Amino acid sequence: MRARGFTIIELVTVLVIVGALAVFVVPRLNPEGFDRYGFRQEVLSAARYAQKTAMASGCEVQLFADAAADSVALNYRSGGDDRDCGPSTNAFTEPVQNPGSSGPFVLNAPSGVDITSGGTVVFDGYGDPDNGLMIDFATDPDIEIEAVTGYAHEV
Repeated sequence: MRARGFTIIELVTVLVIVGALAVFVVPRLNPEGFDRYGFRQEVLSAARYAQKTAMASGCEVQLFADAAADSVALNYRSGGDDRDCGPSTNAFTEPVQNPGSSGPFVLNAPSGVDITSGGTVVFDGYGDPDNGLMIDFATDPDIEIEAVTGYAHEV
């Protein structure tokens, strides 16, 4: 009676064939789709972070989606920060600190991602937005921030 199974030669041959295929197939995979998806998720997280930061600090926080620069930034009013609100007459120029990098909270789109229209939404100290915002992407689902609740989601 013969034992069933694969010989070492058969296993090595299969591994060599799979390795050779991987050399030709992996470069053809397009990572841009992953980059576009990841950027949209970062923008959604930024919108939620802006709302929660406004509620935690009691200060207004602006989310600015810049279509010309393909970027999203979070800002306090000039002269303000997370402990002291800037005067309501000041412009939104003081950057919110990014908890991941300790620098300004600015998301720059990777290559292949194009924001076709953006705008601003300001969350007050209660987390309520001053208006709704639709961030349009050239080839991907858009992101909407609801006018009444501030809920951010893909559409």
